[in-house]
Amino acid sequence: MEMFKTKEAAEQLSVSQTTIKRWAAMFPASFPKDRFGHYIFTTHEVSLLKSIKERLEQGESLDSITLAENKPQTEPLPITRALPVTEPPLQEVWSRLGRIERSLDQKADEVVSVQLLQQRQELEDLRRMIQQLAVSIESIQQPRLQAAAAYEEMHPLAAMKLKTPPKKRGLLRTFFSL
Repeated sequence: MEMFKTKEAAEQLSVSQTTIKRWAAMFPASFPKDRFGHYIFTTHEVSLLKSIKERLEQGESLDSITLAENKPQTEPLPITRALPVTEPPLQEVWSRLGRIERSLDQKADEVVSVQLLQQRQELEDLRRMIQQLAVSIESIQQPRLQAAAAYEEMHPLAAMKLKTPPKKRGLLRTFFSL
């Protein structure tokens, strides 16, 4: 059985490829597409296209044309026997596959457990580091607080001025002090 692409069928009938595609689209039951969505025509389908062309040349409209569904008998596909799952080699494959899946699941669980333990350890280390930093900051601030308290005792007026914010002066007063 000879097969033709759209271009080849158009050349045989002396029409454009677009015309062939339009005719085939009008009769999708007679002109099926392949798995890629392309038309591939057999000799029977080319003869159907030829009859469409002849009828159009006689003056019929494309809508009024009906195609006779006289498809030639194609060879039946050979029937292949499906292997049942109960055959010993296939059972062995299925059991191996099951064991592999179980070991894979177990390995994945182990990996997740190890990762969780590592993350917990890292979090604990960070918590300890934060506590150490807090103690260090307190030890640094303590002498400053003691020094500030001693300064306040010795110079109460100066300490009072440091605590109160300075007065804001107007813009003109900064330029023209009287």
